[in-house]
Amino acid sequence: MIQTVVATLYQRVMLTSIKDVEVTDIVDDGAGGFVRSIRFFGEGAVEAQTPLVFEVVIQSGSKPDLKITTPEIDF
Repeated sequence: MIQTVVATLYQRVMLTSIKDVEVTDIVDDGAGGFVRSIRFFGEGAVEAQTPLVFEVVIQSGSKPDLKITTPEIDF
């Protein structure tokens, strides 16, 4: 019998009505590597906390691999 393999090669997600994006610090994952998260927050109810709608967690055995480079940032 031939085994079927399904592999994700590419994913694209569109988020709308995002009100805030947060990039966490790089932290030790407790298993010899490091993790960091990119969190996307949506619009909450009036006077309510902004809800987390999507989170991407990235992991690597090397801390420099999780460095994020952006174009010029305007604050």
